[in-house]
Amino acid sequence: MNSIIKDLYYGRISTWENSRPQDPEYIHATNRIGTINEHFRSTLPSEQWDQLKELESLYTQALNIENIDAFSHGLSIGILLMIDALNFKDNRLPE
Repeated sequence: MNSIIKDLYYGRISTWENSRPQDPEYIHATNRIGTINEHFRSTLPSEQWDQLKELESLYTQALNIENIDAFSHGLSIGILLMIDALNFKDNRLPE
């Protein structure tokens, strides 16, 4: 039986970048982004389009940093909960 650590190391666990949410709201939002993106690409002058793409890139970069931070914080809290649970002594149970 493999451990989760080995599965992570050898890439046998599908991580977040290999999957997409199937939530209908997510799908609708990404479709709208594509539609609006295409509209601006076809109507804006090249220089303004480049600026808009740079803005989009900066938003994506900021969101990625927030997601990494939230994931790290959540994982840390989960690990602390596991440590606390492993150290829990129930006085009602005999040792």
